[in-house]
Amino acid sequence: MTGAALHQRHTAVRQWRVARRQSRRLRGVVEGARYRLAGRGPDPLAGDDILAERVRATLGPVQKRLDVPRVHVMVTSHVVTLHGEVGTIAEALSLTGAAGAVPGVMAVRCRLHVGLLPGQGRPSQGRLRRRAPSDPLLALLDAAARAGVGVEQAPTAVRAVVEALVACLPAGERRRLYAGMPGDLRRLVPRHRCRWTNQPADLVASVAEVSGLGDLIRAERVTVAVLGALGDVLRPDDAARIGIALPPALRPLWQLARHQGHPTGARPRRVWHQVCPGEWQWTPAPNGFNPNPAPGRREGR
Repeated sequence: MTGAALHQRHTAVRQWRVARRQSRRLRGVVEGARYRLAGRGPDPLAGDDILAERVRATLGPVQKRLDVPRVHVMVTSHVVTLHGEVGTIAEALSLTGAAGAVPGVMAVRCRLHVGLLPGQGRPSQGRLRRRAPSDPLLALLDAAARAGVGVEQAPTAVRAVVEALVACLPAGERRRLYAGMPGDLRRLVPRHRCRWTNQPADLVASVAEVSGLGDLIRAERVTVAVLGALGDVLRPDDAARIGIALPPALRPLWQLARHQGHPTGARPRRVWHQVCPGEWQWTPAPNGFNPNPAPGRREGR
C-alpha cells in the first residue's frame, strides 16, 4: 500500500470515529430532552451510594466557583455529612445549601472547618504555579532560536516543525512519538492540523505557513535544527523507528537533521530518569559525550 493510499485510509478511519462520537452525543442529547419533557426526575428513594454520587456531582461546580478544596461527602440514611476546609462561613453555607437541594436528601450535617490550614492554599493557586520547562523542550526551543527565529518566535517554530513531522507518520508511530515526549512538549503540539506530505519541499512550506516565517530558506534551516534536536531528546529506538516510518522521500531529511547535530559521529550520553511522579525523560549524563557507543548497546540503560 502506497503512502497516499495509507493516508487516505487513516483519514477515513478518523472521520468515521468522529462521526460515531457525534452520533453518540446526539443520542444522549435526545434521550435527555425526552427525559425532561416527560417530567421525570431523580428517584428520591435511591440508596445512599447513589445519593452520595449525586451530591458530589452537584457540589463539583460549586467548589470550582468558590475556589475551595475538595469536600468529602458521606451519606447515611439519606443524611449527608460534609467534611473539609473552607475559607469563610459564606462558602460553608453555599455548599450546605447546594447539598440540601439534591433530591432525596433529608438533612445535611455541616462538619466543614472555616479557615484554611497553614500551607493549604486555594486550588487556583496551585494551577497558577507553573513548572519550569523540561530539558527536551528547552533543547528544541534553543535549536529553533539558534536557527535564527528569535526567542519569542521559537515556540511557534517548534510547534510547526513537530506538527508537520507528526502529520507524516502512521497512526501507531504517531502515538508512540507522543508517548515519548514530555508533558509540556506534548501539550505544545496540536494534533491533526497539518496536511500529510511525502516531499521535503512541501514539509518545509508547511512549516513556513504554520509558523508564519514566510521565508522558505529560514524555514528549512529551522526545520533541520528542530528535527535534529528532536532526534536527540527521543529515545534511540524511537528515533530509529521514526526514520523507518517516514515516507521514503522524507527519510534523507531526518537523517540529515540528526547528523548535522553531531557531525563527528559523537552522540551525547543520556540517562532515563524520573523528573516528577509519573513522568520520565532522557537527560544528558553528567560526564557529557560518549563518542561512538558500542553497537547494540542502548543508551541510558
